[in-house]
Amino acid sequence: MAVGRKKPASSKSKKPSPEAPPTSRSEVMVKFGKPVLQVPFKRIKVFVLLFVLLFLLVLILSFNLLFTAVKIRSHLGSFINMISSGDGEVLPSLLALPVFLFLCLDCAIFFFIYKIFSKKKSPGVNRLLFLLILVAAVLMVITLIIVFVTLGHVFGSSKSIEDGIINAMAKYELNSLYKKLIDRLQIEFQCCGSNKYDDWYNITWLEKSTSTNSSTSQSGKTPFSCCAIKTKFPCIHFDIESTGVNYLYTPEFNLSISGTGCHTRIVETKRQIGMGIVASLFLYMFLECLLLVPARFLQTGHSVDFKFEGNSKSYIVWLIGSYAGKNQSNGPPEPPPVPPDLMN
Repeated sequence: MAVGRKKPASSKSKKPSPEAPPTSRSEVMVKFGKPVLQVPFKRIKVFVLLFVLLFLLVLILSFNLLFTAVKIRSHLGSFINMISSGDGEVLPSLLALPVFLFLCLDCAIFFFIYKIFSKKKSPGVNRLLFLLILVAAVLMVITLIIVFVTLGHVFGSSKSIEDGIINAMAKYELNSLYKKLIDRLQIEFQCCGSNKYDDWYNITWLEKSTSTNSSTSQSGKTPFSCCAIKTKFPCIHFDIESTGVNYLYTPEFNLSISGTGCHTRIVETKRQIGMGIVASLFLYMFLECLLLVPARFLQTGHSVDFKFEGNSKSYIVWLIGSYAGKNQSNGPPEPPPVPPDLMN
């Protein structure tokens, strides 16, 4: 009876299986005490897409805010400049300056992100991109300071506005430009005088052909622009304090001119616009933060080897600090160099 022989054990030991290439998923690691993210090239493309979408969103918002600054300057700013020369430029400038600087920076970052996908190594482009991202981060801090400056400006003392309106009213008769602006101010803001309509009683504003220069002739009279638009009664802007028989007018019950001073209206509008600027700048900074994240990831992923080599490698990206490693190849590991003794 034949006895089965055991198979001799293979003299060749099994070779260890080669290391599996890194997966397509992102992996968080800690290198040199810094959290870094190892991502495939597909994730790099996602970063590019995210950056482009956020850039377009920021671009639209930038032009909208710049247009808003122009509107503020042409409306409220023109009235404030009439009252206090140069002050009408403050609010539009506080809005337009950081937005314009960010817009220039974002366009430059967009250009250099396009350049880092060149097939050649470009360390200089990467350094410039890093510098632009750093400047954008500094500008974020400056914009935050501008927010507090805006709050201080709109909630600060308004004595100059109060006195400036009185001074502008004194030029009503003498300067046709001031007359036009004062009338426009009182009609658009539905206000009269600086603090109240009786501020006009102490100012010579009637033309000489219709009034003498005596202060008594001005008492109880205001320009027609003081008339309230929403009143149901005929506008009585002469002899305001007297009871009228023809129109059954009694100033205590059916006053037909605006009872609020232009100082109050301007301060309210100024604060409303100022808070709108603060909210817009906070929104803008939030979008800029989101925009800088993919930009930083792309810059750091490119900074290791100074070029992207497609799917052949996985890339190390991070937000803060530096990383001294190398991007890992997705292919088989390179063989070690042959010793010089074996080459002979």
